[in-house]
Amino acid sequence: MRYLIGIGNCTASDDGVGVRVVEHIVATHREQGFRAIDLGANSLNLVDYLDADTEAILVVDAAKIGGLPGEYALFSPSAAESQKPLTGISTHEGDLLRVIELARTAGYVIPRVEIMGIEPASLEYGLELSPALRARLDDYVAAALARLSEL
Repeated sequence: MRYLIGIGNCTASDDGVGVRVVEHIVATHREQGFRAIDLGANSLNLVDYLDADTEAILVVDAAKIGGLPGEYALFSPSAAESQKPLTGISTHEGDLLRVIELARTAGYVIPRVEIMGIEPASLEYGLELSPALRARLDDYVAAALARLSEL
C-alpha cells in the first residue's frame, strides 16, 4: 500500500496545509492506488503506517524550507535537518524527522518516505490557509499525486 499523509494543525493557518491537501484529494475522489490519511497535528501516529505492507509514504506538511510563502520542495527525511526545538515527543509536540528516527531505532520497517514541505506564510491562529497557499492548493494536490505515482 502507498499512503499520502497530511500533517498539520488546522487552527494555525498554513500549518494545516498538509491536512488541507488530503481533504481536497478525498473530497474530489482522487484516491487511486493509495490511501490519503489525515494525521492532524499528531505526527507520532505515522508509526501506524510503518510496516512491511507499506510500499511508500509521501508526507505533506508545512516546512520552513527557505523559500517564498507557497513554494514547496520534495525531499527525503535524510536530506533534512530538524530545527524545531522540542522538549520531547508526544501527541502534543512532535517532529516528523524525529518520529521516523525513533521508529527506525525501535525496529519499525521504514519504507520509502518522502516529504513535500510547503513554505508557510502564516502560522498564527486562523482556520483558513493564507491567500498565498490557498491560491496554490490545486498545484500542491497535482504535485503530490504526481510524486506519489512515481514512488
